[in-house]
Amino acid sequence: MKNRLKDLRQRHQWSQADLARALGVSRQAVNGFESGKFDPSLDMAFKIASLFNVAVEDVFIYEAKNSMQTLVERVKNFFGFDFGFERFTDKAINVIKFAQNDATHMQSQQVEPEHLLAGLLADPTTIAAQLLRTHGATLEVPTTEHSFEAHGNLRFSPQNKFVLELALQVVRLQGKKTIGTEHLLWGLVRLAETDKQILSDLFERHEIDVEALNHQLAATV
Repeated sequence: MKNRLKDLRQRHQWSQADLARALGVSRQAVNGFESGKFDPSLDMAFKIASLFNVAVEDVFIYEAKNSMQTLVERVKNFFGFDFGFERFTDKAINVIKFAQNDATHMQSQQVEPEHLLAGLLADPTTIAAQLLRTHGATLEVPTTEHSFEAHGNLRFSPQNKFVLELALQVVRLQGKKTIGTEHLLWGLVRLAETDKQILSDLFERHEIDVEALNHQLAATV
């Protein structure tokens, strides 16, 4: 996997040892990342991106056919991406439908992270909803018998496309076949780590303990 890690490090005038200390790894590990001898874990990749305050795809250049770049293309228009809904569980599909309906109801031009969060909380039986409630979420999301029916086709915001990319990527890397609500939540938490405004506006506003949620989510996903 090619990357721009060396360039980013040098722009900050850091040595490999400086970067290693910031990441909590050995200098040899940093050298291995930069040279492409071995790839960082998914969590380490996001830690690196967060450290430099850039997106993951601005650091690591995926070249394989089923790479992150391919996934980005697949979710540019969510309802038209290549492998369709068969990779999503029924409950994950309901999250997407609810989020789009919520955005339409709020007269939004696109589906934002706040609508996705509402979708994750709408069905209290999902893993994502249970994790969110356990860690502080008190947002009441009213539903009707039609809440999980598709009523529109609003596009996803760039932030939500990023969440979908992450959910797709973590499932692929783990060799799993389906994308569940917990994977969508995992992507939303990763987004919050790279976009502090999202963290403040979304999670802190609803008094969600992101650190505790992240810890349990890592064990679940």
